[in-house]
Amino acid sequence: MATFCLIHGNWHDASCWETVAERLRERGHVVVAPDMPFDDPSADYEARARPAVEALAGASGPIAVVGHSVGAAEAELVAAKLDVSLLVYLCPRFGWRPASGAPPVFREGFPFPPRAVDGRSVWGKHAAIAAMYPRLPPDVAEALAERLRPGASPVGDHPLDRRPDIPTALIYATNDEFFTPEWEQFVARELLGIEPIEIAGGHFPMIEDPVALAALFDELAPHA
Repeated sequence: MATFCLIHGNWHDASCWETVAERLRERGHVVVAPDMPFDDPSADYEARARPAVEALAGASGPIAVVGHSVGAAEAELVAAKLDVSLLVYLCPRFGWRPASGAPPVFREGFPFPPRAVDGRSVWGKHAAIAAMYPRLPPDVAEALAERLRPGASPVGDHPLDRRPDIPTALIYATNDEFFTPEWEQFVARELLGIEPIEIAGGHFPMIEDPVALAALFDELAPHA
């Protein structure tokens, strides 16, 4: 079976992967889900990717790296550094600039949080629940909002001048609160040369439907 490295997105931590990780382990996979330093305003892309690289030290057999949202940029770096068998972009936001003529990246009017004096973006709890978790049960949304951290942009440019040449999948959600389906489809077909995988729901499928997402990951999993 495969080793999965699950990389969370901005403002969040590895706890958002708990149920997906549990289901993948039940199917026989090894799972690592490191906390990423996406709240560190002094970290460049290499530093932001380092916990995932270290978490995979000593991994044997096929490796699948999954990057959610902003974590897609760091997932690319991990895939480029290690002998990875599969790279999965989940509702991704990339580290490279959109191509000329691409559809809009963000949903019109999405209310991004304000930035503090150190440049990090900080959500208020109620604003986060309304903007990011409208599809989730209130108690789940409340628990997620309580764990949110400030979000920092990486220092410097993305170090890769091309995307890793390995098997790749892009999964996007029809009702993603952040990103337009047209942008995700454009990236998959025009920039990655693959057919995107559409799933129902919003930007956090690992919370909204973790069982279905784990089953999809299992279906995509590389085998020795």
